[in-house]
Amino acid sequence: MSIKIPLICITGTSAAGKTHFSRCLANALDELGHQPVVIASDDYYRKDWVPDPLYGYDTIAAIDTEALISELRELSQGNLQRRRRYDMGTKAVSWTDVSPGWDLVILEGAFGPQVLLERMPPDLLVYVETSLTLRILRRLLRDTRERNRSIVSILNQTLNNMIPGERDFIQPLKQHADVIIHNPKRDLQTVIRRLASQN
Repeated sequence: MSIKIPLICITGTSAAGKTHFSRCLANALDELGHQPVVIASDDYYRKDWVPDPLYGYDTIAAIDTEALISELRELSQGNLQRRRRYDMGTKAVSWTDVSPGWDLVILEGAFGPQVLLERMPPDLLVYVETSLTLRILRRLLRDTRERNRSIVSILNQTLNNMIPGERDFIQPLKQHADVIIHNPKRDLQTVIRRLASQN
């Protein structure tokens, strides 16, 4: 099925700055007169997922890709009224209303874009790249504050699950990227220009 409303995919490794960049892009597009809707592939984790022995939650298999594809197709046609949400702390799934009138869809996330490349290719694939040291620091701050996790558990997951998962599933996306982000503030304009050239 062809995409009627453009789909922009923001991907990259854990704590690379995908969410922040997606918000900045959405705000910039809003100022240009667009009405983007931003969704996160993290909201499509399986609620009954049993962590993989090697990857834990850092694997495509942890994502309900059928639900993700289904809602993206509805978004691309301008029809989706409620979208899925996933609580990282409680592992609960809920739904929230979608404001009507969007003309761009921004999907941000590490797992999920892999499936889109074959089944629903995005109009623009953006890969956010950040050093491992900075990403670990960000993850420590985020997960201790927002997910009530201990430093030891975060570091264990980083070394035992996150890095193998990134190597096998996320980093290969870089070779398919239309734009690679090294400096978010500077490269934001590059993404906007690429979008403008496609219209």
